[in-house]
Amino acid sequence: MDPAPKNKNLITDIPGIQVGHAEDIQIGTGVTVITGNKPFSAAVDVRGGGPGTRETDMLSLENSIGRADAIVLSGGSAFGLDACAEVQDLLRQDNKGYKVGKAIVPLVPGAVIFDLNINDKPHVNIIGEHSPWRILANKAYKSINTDFLLGSFGAGCGATTATLKGGQGSSSYLQTFSNGREYVVGAIVINNAVGNPLLNEGPHFLSANLEVGNEFGGYGVSNDLYDNILRAKRLPSSTEQNEIFNNISSNTVIGVVATNAPLTRSNLKRLAIMAHDGIARSLSPSHTPMDGDTIFAITTCQNIEGQLLENVDILALGARASDCVARACNRAIYEAEAIGNSKPAWKNLFRSK
Repeated sequence: MDPAPKNKNLITDIPGIQVGHAEDIQIGTGVTVITGNKPFSAAVDVRGGGPGTRETDMLSLENSIGRADAIVLSGGSAFGLDACAEVQDLLRQDNKGYKVGKAIVPLVPGAVIFDLNINDKPHVNIIGEHSPWRILANKAYKSINTDFLLGSFGAGCGATTATLKGGQGSSSYLQTFSNGREYVVGAIVINNAVGNPLLNEGPHFLSANLEVGNEFGGYGVSNDLYDNILRAKRLPSSTEQNEIFNNISSNTVIGVVATNAPLTRSNLKRLAIMAHDGIARSLSPSHTPMDGDTIFAITTCQNIEGQLLENVDILALGARASDCVARACNRAIYEAEAIGNSKPAWKNLFRSK
């Protein structure tokens, strides 16, 4: 059976996963929450040189827990990590979390993008007032569903790339594995990359060969060759160099790859590592000193006893996870709308076939 998107072509095609998001277009930021009915087994891989994360050490293989009750993707740079605390509090109110005696401790890893130069964000400069990210996290958590929006929504609200408005993207695949069972793999990403998602100046996407149907415009693969012009945010110039290096950790692709396949924590780590290839295939350059590229990997499978996958299946699952990340990165660009002082949206410059 050839792999194909399942149902909605979203990460929520995986049973047990829900997504909520909230955004404030006026200040150009937002929050996205990934959660479910039960905690996930989870791992993480960080490839960018300027990450902004929370609770990633908890997911390291040498440590004890390796689970998450929710994962938060947020705008706001370091301020946006407030969103994780809000979701943690809401989970506690719902009696969800890791039980330690009589205490319940919800485990909420997260990652953030830098979007503070989109529109005006006075909230981060007013001492004594709460930043907006806890408020947005509250709204996002309370909106969790299997349907959600792509483009300039959630944490993708203020996202940009080197050449275009960025955003929130998602995709999924359904595939049969060697044990005869079908599993779903999906991804959700916030595309705020330093790099360029297009071949040269577009309209073709770098990873256009992965497109399913017309999910990001239907232009197909270009016959053009790379023009050898490096297009990236904040390339040094005589007038901007000081500002560039003072804002080195200001871009990121963050996301989650998920499956319902029975995976160990080490399998999940490998899935996260391989999923990063999707970033490299869809954005040039990627994993730079200025990026905070971070991918979480989760499974909804609660009982893996007696049904572990063969290495060849882990290979296939990782390859599909990489494809999903690349497609989600492209869908984020394709679905985005320009806001405020952001870069232009793909749909402002090009039309779908």
